[in-house]
Amino acid sequence: MTESFQIKGEWYLPANQETKLNGILTYHPQDGIELELFGGFASEWLYLDQDYQEIILGITNKSKQVTLYGCNVVSSGGATVNLNGEQNGIPTVTYSINQLFIGMNCLSVEELVFDNISAEIFNLNDWLGISGFNIDLNPEKFAKRQISVHYTLPENIDFQIDPNTKGSFGYSVNDFTMQRLQKNISITQRVQFIVKTSENHHVSKLLEYIIGFQNFLTMAMYKSPFPLKVLLRSDNFKVEYRDGATQHKVIELFFSSRNLRSDERLKSDFEMLFNYQIIESDFPNIIQNWFKKYEILAPAFDLVFEQFYSDGLFSVNTFLNLAQAAETFHARMHDHTKIPKDQYKIMRENILSSTPKEYHPWLKDQFNFGNHLNLHLRLTELIEKYSNSALDKIIGDKEKFVLNVKYSRNYYTHYSSSSKKHALEGSELFYLSEKLKALLVCAFLIESGINSELLEKLVDRVKNKLFRHILMFS
Repeated sequence: MTESFQIKGEWYLPANQETKLNGILTYHPQDGIELELFGGFASEWLYLDQDYQEIILGITNKSKQVTLYGCNVVSSGGATVNLNGEQNGIPTVTYSINQLFIGMNCLSVEELVFDNISAEIFNLNDWLGISGFNIDLNPEKFAKRQISVHYTLPENIDFQIDPNTKGSFGYSVNDFTMQRLQKNISITQRVQFIVKTSENHHVSKLLEYIIGFQNFLTMAMYKSPFPLKVLLRSDNFKVEYRDGATQHKVIELFFSSRNLRSDERLKSDFEMLFNYQIIESDFPNIIQNWFKKYEILAPAFDLVFEQFYSDGLFSVNTFLNLAQAAETFHARMHDHTKIPKDQYKIMRENILSSTPKEYHPWLKDQFNFGNHLNLHLRLTELIEKYSNSALDKIIGDKEKFVLNVKYSRNYYTHYSSSSKKHALEGSELFYLSEKLKALLVCAFLIESGINSELLEKLVDRVKNKLFRHILMFS
């Protein structure tokens, strides 16, 4: 998915399979997917009000089936009409495509359902830290250039994601050629994150598992990974051979994402907050907790992980999103009030009974929100529960940190002149955001089941690698 390519073929609509148009499909990891047709299915080149096709099907010049999902017309041209009503030139219509499936034809969106999705994810091999290679480095043999390399394919690692969904890390190696005169051999170990569901789901639902696991890896690596290849399988899509045997079609899925990068450097395990080996014994429980918490905390998770996908770009909105994530996370995990509700109700009635009735409408309005926790209290509780001695060194003065977040959030939300003098800006706001992001990642990990004492050791182990820029600024 990280390399651009073009596909030439014939393209048609499910409802009109007789009318096929020549065209070129272009895929670019960041810029997206486009289909340029020579001609139009109806009159798109003249009337752009017919600007959407849910499904477009194709047969490539290499006889591969293609399904395009979510097709919007973005431009048309190439043809003119003269005074006699005659058309000059060849009309062209260009579609922007949401998702590209290679290896099948689907007649409707309802058919885009699968029960198996797998993704080869950048840096996953290194995060798992499992190698099937065993190299004999005996000094005497090596001096004579006697090199022994043994390879055994690692066993798959199976785990449960939820009651109806199984996950696994599946290992494979490339095909290699054996020759009578062997002059070289190349063996590359690969691993995929595989999700198998008990029933078919729309592709968008299955992609949630991939995105969810990628975000888990983002916390581990403290950097966003991305899919290198995504494959789909289903009993609905099989190949039948002459002898009656059947085999699942392997369907490749392509989509654009701004964080797909072909030149990214692999991270070593010592550059990560943690790897699989560190949490191996607890991983089945942790990964189940992670996906379970995702159902509750998706809004907070998404606001935080967006900062990792933004590729280092910082703005005031970066800070505001993190502040909102902190509020959302606390509200959903620790939903309590300043005063117990029964006590608050008694206090409310006592105040109203001793106050002139003309003030009651205003007082009732205040009471509606007066028992809610504010950002100051929420941040204070987050630090008390989720910080540790290693994270304390990164955050610094806790009360100052809380006040800086509160004052800055208030100013950049309302832009009132009275709060401007307390708000941070520029590099100070950036480092404040980095501290808040570190706190939230630690909170997410603890809620996922990672032991707080272990997390403290992990943060301390990598603080000079992952958080050096904050420590130098503080």
